[in-house]
Amino acid sequence: MLLSRYLLINIMKIDATVKEVLQETPRVKLIRLEFPQKLAFKPGQWVGVWCDDFIGENNKPLRRAFSIASLPDEPYIELCVARGHALSAHLQDLKPGSKVHLDGPYGMFWLRPAQKYLFIAGGTGIAPFRSMIHQALSEGKEVVLIYSMKTPSDFIYRKELESLKGLKLVPTITVEGYPQWEGERGRAQTFLHKYFKKGYDVYVCGPPPMVEAVNQKLEELGQPHELIHEDKWE
Repeated sequence: MLLSRYLLINIMKIDATVKEVLQETPRVKLIRLEFPQKLAFKPGQWVGVWCDDFIGENNKPLRRAFSIASLPDEPYIELCVARGHALSAHLQDLKPGSKVHLDGPYGMFWLRPAQKYLFIAGGTGIAPFRSMIHQALSEGKEVVLIYSMKTPSDFIYRKELESLKGLKLVPTITVEGYPQWEGERGRAQTFLHKYFKKGYDVYVCGPPPMVEAVNQKLEELGQPHELIHEDKWE
């Protein structure tokens, strides 16, 4: 996920090389970065990213934060980058062999011990959940994912998510039409009651309006505030 944290660089950097850039959906590319040494992180954390040739304010490189979408045992760091403006567009246009700088990992958005997990993602908010879901499934936990997207073509990691044994996958689209679609329709909070059960640890990731609406619905359903974990764009 892309997090809207704009910061200027005055910190130690980690040098990385673009391994490959994959077109995942019409708007989203997966950017895989290689390092001289393995970068250790917890599923759900994020890294700061910048490039020497993309300058922001004060004539310094513009740094933005992206959730790590790769699994800890994969030999690269994967970023899930939606087509946008500024650094996002620049990253999408990079070629294999391009140089990128990172710092981190950062963040407290990782799995707390629980027996049942409910993940609710919007758009590229699926990025930190990819590795978190793999972790929870490997530990034998009950896992439900409600994934909200505009259209079926915006379904990031579709094949992988549909193939995961033990995952109850609930995709939903928010744009009308698409008669062949067999999933839910509408925003996650409108049908959340159908899948919510007491005892879940709930993780929510996406744009602020989506996160806030889902949190409000969770509270109406009786979910304790301390069992709601969120990561939202600012």
